[in-house]
Amino acid sequence: MNSVVFITKKAQKDLKNAPRHIQVQFEYWIRTIELEGYLRMQAINGYNDHPLKGIRKGQRSSYLSRSWRVIYSMDDKTNQIVVEVLEVNKHDY
Repeated sequence: MNSVVFITKKAQKDLKNAPRHIQVQFEYWIRTIELEGYLRMQAINGYNDHPLKGIRKGQRSSYLSRSWRVIYSMDDKTNQIVVEVLEVNKHDY
């Protein structure tokens, strides 16, 4: 099953303001999804991929570093997986 990644304008702006190493990690995250599929990406422990709760129910989060994460949603109604990156942000703990 093919995976396509769409990046929202907000996420593009977030990435522009993110440190370079986060931009590189994000590119690797996308490449993993496009080449190996989202299930393979979710299986990589370092990403700590998990569903979100509350007002973000239906969205997922993957870690790009200890403090940076990518928030995305998926649409698999068609024969292709559409991963829409909603934002990239520094997660406050």
